[in-house]
Amino acid sequence: MISLLLISAGLHQASASTLVVDQGGRGDFSTIRGAVLSAADGDVVQVNPGYYVEGEIPLHRTISVVGAGGAVVLQSAGEAAFRTEAPGCIISGIEMRGSGPGTGVVLNSPGNSVEGCAILNFSTGVYSSAPDNRVIGSSIDATSVGLQVLYGTDNVIADSRIRSSRGAVVMGSAGAMISNTSFSGDLGVYINNSSGTKVAGSAFLSTTGIEVRDSGRNLVEGNTFSSPRGGVVLVGSEDNDIRGNDISGSNTAAITVRDSRRNSISDNKLSLSMTGLYGESSAENWISNNSILGCEIGIRLKGSQDNRINGNDLEESRVAAILLEGSAKNRIDENVLAENVDGIILKSASTENAIEDNRIIRNGRGISLLGSGDNLLRGNEMDHNRYAVRVDREDPSSWDDGPFRQYFDSTNTIDGRPICYVVDGRDLLLSGDYALIALVGCSNVTAEDLILSNNTAGALVVNSTGSLLRNLTLSRNEVGARLLMTSGSRVLDSRADDSTVGFLVQAGQRDEILGCKASGSSATGFDIQGSSGVVLKGSIASENRVGVSVTNSPSTMIIQTMAMANGEEGISLTRSPRSVLSQNSAERNRQGIRVTGSDGTMAIRNDLFENEGAGLALHQLSTATVSGNVAWGNGEGVFLQSVERGRLEGNNLSENRRYGLRISYSRDGAVRENSFIENGLSGVILVDCSGFSLYHNNFIDNGNPMLPQNAVDNGDNEWDGGTDAGGNFWSDHHTSGNPGTDPRRITSKGIDRYPFEDPNGWKRLK
Repeated sequence: MISLLLISAGLHQASASTLVVDQGGRGDFSTIRGAVLSAADGDVVQVNPGYYVEGEIPLHRTISVVGAGGAVVLQSAGEAAFRTEAPGCIISGIEMRGSGPGTGVVLNSPGNSVEGCAILNFSTGVYSSAPDNRVIGSSIDATSVGLQVLYGTDNVIADSRIRSSRGAVVMGSAGAMISNTSFSGDLGVYINNSSGTKVAGSAFLSTTGIEVRDSGRNLVEGNTFSSPRGGVVLVGSEDNDIRGNDISGSNTAAITVRDSRRNSISDNKLSLSMTGLYGESSAENWISNNSILGCEIGIRLKGSQDNRINGNDLEESRVAAILLEGSAKNRIDENVLAENVDGIILKSASTENAIEDNRIIRNGRGISLLGSGDNLLRGNEMDHNRYAVRVDREDPSSWDDGPFRQYFDSTNTIDGRPICYVVDGRDLLLSGDYALIALVGCSNVTAEDLILSNNTAGALVVNSTGSLLRNLTLSRNEVGARLLMTSGSRVLDSRADDSTVGFLVQAGQRDEILGCKASGSSATGFDIQGSSGVVLKGSIASENRVGVSVTNSPSTMIIQTMAMANGEEGISLTRSPRSVLSQNSAERNRQGIRVTGSDGTMAIRNDLFENEGAGLALHQLSTATVSGNVAWGNGEGVFLQSVERGRLEGNNLSENRRYGLRISYSRDGAVRENSFIENGLSGVILVDCSGFSLYHNNFIDNGNPMLPQNAVDNGDNEWDGGTDAGGNFWSDHHTSGNPGTDPRRITSKGIDRYPFEDPNGWKRLK
């Protein structure tokens, strides 16, 4: 039986023929179709150069159709140029042209090869629905789909070029191999409901490189991508391997993993894209040993869990190297993150993640945990970052300390020094060579004698009572010491230099900052927000943008504090009623003390020297007391605008460049027992004011030689207290008696009916 088969095969091979097609009559046939229909199994149809216009050419036998050098052009006039029904056919060296619809080659049988062909201007270049078909060394241009494999296994495309809207489409198939092929168009390779496909060594210039949908166990390896809408996209896919690819220049993501599980993404180079790798609603993926350079975001996971990000090198990200949003139980370990704006960001309730053994160097921020509590941080080395650690709420209105409840252990280091992060501590004394200290939910904990630098908050105290920070040196932090939702906590004898904010109290009650110094802050030296009953005493704010800022904080007390040489206000009080400013010094600021919308403010015995604007300015408030202050060398000594029931008593407002006291659009106030001496334009000026009572004041030598002017008033105000109390002393008006009876008229409008002969003459009244 075996010998008969061998003899039969030999006879068949011996009978194979070459059929020549030549339009000039020098061959066996003048049409390709005629030769193919006449060929027997094993025959070769040799097509000489020429331009052939023919209908569909069916291959019912195992034959080869070979272009014999030169230009062999087949202009198809049928549904397909070639259609194979027999296995093992070869089509090579033919240029096939369509007219828009139709297919270049339909492979309905297995084991066929399309080699060295050019296929253009069809709806589909090559269609295969059978196993083991190959497209080798060919070009497919101007088609909607270059190659489509539908329910065929182990098909191959290699060493080819495809310029089509969709390059290669593999659906319901297994074991396809795409290698050393270039793709241009909208989508390079589309794999759907398929497994075992390998795409290797190919170049993608398509808008999107490869999309893998509802597929598993595929391999994408060693390809290059310049695809603006993404290199590799996995959707609803599992157990795929994406490795060793070079993907650059995507304006979305170099690699996207959506609704996918257990994929391995390793050893890829991802650069200059909006996102290096984007994962959404995905789990159990392994992202390892990738090099990600110059992206907006290196790796971004959204709504994803149980993924591992391991051993990656992420550099020069313009937003963050690794960003997790609403993602839980992921592990981020053994990565190197260098020279990114942010190293690692967790936000939007990203909880129960493990961040371990990463090297985080020379970033704007090292690790940021925003609105994301219950994470484990261990063994991370943070060196030479602008700010090493940030832990904060994402919603500023939240009163929950959950985002601050992290598991930092002391194996985390900042520039070689450990982190001290205490949650729910009680009755502790903390001192040592720590780089950051945090107290969350603590009671009666003291931290002292620490040098803390280069963090978003060098010392962080959250939802704690009776805590004490003492003798801290805080430098180059975003916030030197931050107290959030604290009660009865104190900061003593500490110094914050070159920070954004030196000392910050938020949502606190009865906290105290005593004997501290803040200098060189780019925003504020001392900042009190949304708190009540806070005391700032015996402190110094110098060379900050704003020395002291108090906002929405009633009953604040600022006492014996110096605000000096700050770029804007020395002390700013906004919407903070019933506050007290006493015995402070505001010198050489743009404006000394500014109070806005803070009813019932008391400014008592402050020294206001050489400020560019007003020494003390009060705006849009009622019931203010300004008493016993000295304002010298300012633009204006005191300035009131839109103030009701303001009382100014016992102040010395002298030698200011413009006015001792300027009041506009205000009413029903009292100005008594003040001294206005040698102010540049006028001692007092009232503009559009009414209901003020001004008496027992000294007006001495205000104005200038060309326009001596002690007072100006264009409103309806009273300049004396009647016959018993009298009026004011005027250096430019001579009268007899204390008080006298020779009236003194006020420039523009108003009259002092009972001026005094002597300065402070009212003190002689019984």
